[in-house]
Amino acid sequence: MAITSLINSCAATVWRQFPQSVRRSAFRRAVNVLAPSLSPVSPDIKADRQLPKIIVGVLSSPSGLGQSALLAAKAFRNEGFSVFGIDLSGYFPGHPGRFLRCELADARAHRGPAHVIAVINAPEMKYALSLLGRSFLREKFVTGYWAWELPRVPKTWDLGFDAVHEVMSPSRFSAEAMAARGLLQTVGVAAHPVMLDSPPGRTCRTQEKQAPFTIVSVMSASSALARKNPVGLIRAFHLAFGNSKHARLKLLVTGTDTYAAGRAVILDAIGNAENIEVHWTPFGRPEFYDWWRDADAFALLHRSEGFGLPLAEAMCAGYPVVATGWSGNMDYMTGENSFPVRYRLVEVDDPQMLYHAREGPWADPDCEHAAEIFLRLSEDRTLAAAVGAVARKSAMERFNASEYVEPMIAS
Repeated sequence: MAITSLINSCAATVWRQFPQSVRRSAFRRAVNVLAPSLSPVSPDIKADRQLPKIIVGVLSSPSGLGQSALLAAKAFRNEGFSVFGIDLSGYFPGHPGRFLRCELADARAHRGPAHVIAVINAPEMKYALSLLGRSFLREKFVTGYWAWELPRVPKTWDLGFDAVHEVMSPSRFSAEAMAARGLLQTVGVAAHPVMLDSPPGRTCRTQEKQAPFTIVSVMSASSALARKNPVGLIRAFHLAFGNSKHARLKLLVTGTDTYAAGRAVILDAIGNAENIEVHWTPFGRPEFYDWWRDADAFALLHRSEGFGLPLAEAMCAGYPVVATGWSGNMDYMTGENSFPVRYRLVEVDDPQMLYHAREGPWADPDCEHAAEIFLRLSEDRTLAAAVGAVARKSAMERFNASEYVEPMIAS
């Protein structure tokens, strides 16, 4: 026993000496060989209300991927389907399990027909199939619900296309990127049902002139900080307000425990500004809503979004949203319900190497334009409240259960 343990320890030590990219590639090749294949099944399973929906994803993770899976479950349940779940949070780095409580009944033991909605990134789908097992997958129709943030999906996604019966996406931008790969005839679109986990509309603060004008933003380093572009947002805030005590920027930045350089970059951009504060750890949903309750606007000067879940959440809550006018969020942001920021397209430059130039350009938002919008909103809080109200109305109409479920069950 001691010899076996020693051999395993030595093997693990040797394995860790290889570069992460080599380890990841070898792992994916091995999984591709060992993962069970899906058998042909009828797409009619999707619309059959006698059969359950099984949501597979990182259901107890506080990430956007986890929230996407939970929203899917709520939408199907809201439309009268029996809904079960399989939480794979603990199997994926960057998605710690048991942070949030998963209230879905576990479906691992289910055998027979069902519709599986896999809210797992495409490159990890073969791995997810391996975790689910051959006997579970038999007679099941599997939909991959994926988002991608650039005009072209990477080659690593090819294995994912082979691991599902169909692919759906939350935005046209993302769907077009996947369809352009040429491995699928079509990729459907079903926007996140964000209104199902939306807080009550925010309290109008038009009369509270003495309160600092407060902008909030949310991002995760695990989604590439360069893409979320906190430095651009901080710069725009500085341009608009300097160190004025009459304005405040509140940032929620998670995931820097796995990317320490990201925290340093943000703190360097903030400098000695006393009107910018950062919270570094995830909130549960009630705590999150309490954290952003005193805001006047939500801003994200992203470089690209597959959908922009925090932006849609902010609109549902009634905040005027200031965000880069490019990529998946332009499915629902307009000049009437939000404030799209001008941009130019530039080559991708991601220090975390999660995104690459070969996958297409991304946006360089105009910080001066964003600063102008910030100043305008701070000087006219009636305008901010009015646009927030329009945002809430349009988002609640667009991001509901039926608008999500209908395309998901269509054959």
